[in-house]
Amino acid sequence: MPQPAFAAIEEGVIDVLNSVSRRPITPSLDSDLIADLGFDSLQVLEVIAELEDRFDISIPLNDVPATRTVGHIVAQVADLVGERPKS
Repeated sequence: MPQPAFAAIEEGVIDVLNSVSRRPITPSLDSDLIADLGFDSLQVLEVIAELEDRFDISIPLNDVPATRTVGHIVAQVADLVGERPKS
């Protein structure tokens, strides 16, 4: 995947995290959703729903427990966007 597309995905993920958070946060790729950013399980599901809408993807719920950091989320979204059939 070209670098600009990855940067756009990273920016989109961070924008979603900021909109779902109930307090000011400064996420980085190393930030843990729960430990560092203070998200609870409901907020994690909100993030997933927002990302699915924004990027027109479907994130498997089986992958959610292993997805802990912002970097993991960005990589997963990038993979799913890359697998999406071109219209």
